[in-house]
Amino acid sequence: MAATLFPFVSKDRGVPIHPLFMRALAALCALWLAAGAARAQEIVTDEKSQAVAKTVLGILGYTRWPSAPQTVRLCVVGPTEYADELLKGGLLPGDRRVQVRRMRLDDSELLSQCDGVYAGMLDDAAWRQLRARLESQPLLSISERQELCLIGCMFCLDVREGGVAFETNLDSVARSGVRVNPRVLQLARRKGGA
Repeated sequence: MAATLFPFVSKDRGVPIHPLFMRALAALCALWLAAGAARAQEIVTDEKSQAVAKTVLGILGYTRWPSAPQTVRLCVVGPTEYADELLKGGLLPGDRRVQVRRMRLDDSELLSQCDGVYAGMLDDAAWRQLRARLESQPLLSISERQELCLIGCMFCLDVREGGVAFETNLDSVARSGVRVNPRVLQLARRKGGA
């Protein structure tokens, strides 16, 4: 009788399992594994975002502007990979606050409302346009794209599994109108002229 009710199970196999149940179980296992992999990727991204925020806040903490702002205003432009934690802002030595906000590249307030710019994955042309607009400002510039240090960005992040390093363009630092503590510059790898 078992052979007629469950024709797909032989008598030696024991408890019959329906093929649809097996497919559903396999699909659930695949979803569980995918969710676990996505969560692991989220944790890695969060760790990188935290390391980027720590590095950027460190650079900001060792930067001086001609008129020392009590609140340093950092503007994030372009698509970013690691700015989530940075967007929360933070505190610098001397109880100076860092206020971080996203802005559009073409926003007219970018010139008047920012002490620093954190550029995401901007292409070379977009960076050159932004740089031309901001050249007259005493402004710190940091980018997620290392290549931008070759064309005038002051600091470019190198985000890795083990942490965050950064490169600097000393010519851009010298022309920026802000002063960066030499100890920070010694930590950076140097990139060529703008």
